[in-house]
Amino acid sequence: MWEPLTEQVFSSAPVYDLIFCDLSPRTLVRLSLTCRTTHKAVTRFFKRAYNVNRHLSHYFPDPLSFRSLQARTGLVISGSNALQFLDRTFYPESDLDVYSHAGHVYEVLEWIESTGYKFEPHKYQGEDWHDHVSPDWDGTVARTTRFIPTGEDVRSTRYSNIAEVYTFKRLVDIGGELVELQIQVIETICNPIDTIMKYHSTCVMNIITFNAAYSFYPIATFEDRSAVKIPGSRHRPDVLAKYVKRGWRVYSVFRPKDIAQPYKSPFLPNVTRWVGDRHCWTIPLDTSGVGPRTASSPSSEQFSWDPSTQNGWIMKTMPAAMKGLSVPDMDYNPITTTIFRYNYIVPSESLASTIRGWAFSQGKLNHEILTRHNWTWCVYRYPNRFSCIHTCA
Repeated sequence: MWEPLTEQVFSSAPVYDLIFCDLSPRTLVRLSLTCRTTHKAVTRFFKRAYNVNRHLSHYFPDPLSFRSLQARTGLVISGSNALQFLDRTFYPESDLDVYSHAGHVYEVLEWIESTGYKFEPHKYQGEDWHDHVSPDWDGTVARTTRFIPTGEDVRSTRYSNIAEVYTFKRLVDIGGELVELQIQVIETICNPIDTIMKYHSTCVMNIITFNAAYSFYPIATFEDRSAVKIPGSRHRPDVLAKYVKRGWRVYSVFRPKDIAQPYKSPFLPNVTRWVGDRHCWTIPLDTSGVGPRTASSPSSEQFSWDPSTQNGWIMKTMPAAMKGLSVPDMDYNPITTTIFRYNYIVPSESLASTIRGWAFSQGKLNHEILTRHNWTWCVYRYPNRFSCIHTCA
């Protein structure tokens, strides 16, 4: 009796979609393990529910072109947009926040403007974004992760380690109604993951790259609907309150059980983390039609992964103002060397020291025999998935 009924229900998408749409990701995964029929149904539902091209078509007429831009530049979607995608929901008032590595901002802004968006400067910017961004970025000069203030309004509403924020708007006709779409391009000083670690809370620590979507704290965010506030995140209280209104329960300090059993806590305090590790929820995305990344120079190795996946951190427990309580502190070590095209953060000081030592030695050679126009970029990849450093011969 059960098998024919299962076949009947889970072989019809209009029927099982009504069931699945209210289930959490973990419940869907568990349901898929019950039998072959439900596994097929859940797999098909996931492909429709997490169709990133459809998701991005709200902002761009050609989502594949945008994702190709992501592949070329390491551009990352985060904030409320990534949360909406993973949560299978929609906030009409939200914009699209994209985070750019240093040196790619000009290409990103040029591409966005080509799709019909108009630059909307804040009061500290001029009318033309070309006056602020140079296409001639030199990655062979010394880098810094120092916070660079760019105006009181940006400092008060954004996180540290942001160089600048560029806002673009466009009016589009959606169902006969004119709707204003907004995209904000955040130019990061170190890299997007470093900036995301400065978010107001864990519920928005999610990203979409060109080939996958990642949630850093999926059990807390999508199962428990909870989050822990990150101290010193430079966010106004009303920004955090917005997510409380959307259904998230926010904690100001760790709960006693989080400290007692860190691996059972959805916040994983004092646990070494990497983007895409077993504690993340990772959704591989279909990359059919997405243009591949090309090598940065003839002597540089071409790599296929997104640079964001090579970053790690530890959410350490730090004493709170009230004795006996602990607050989270996102701890990591930046690697900002001219040997790598991109900057990274790693959770281990010893690993960071090893990489910096190797980079210093290799950098002496590069700076002796190469110029910026024939520079050899080396490729960093963390241990295990991870094996440490690959050089470009």
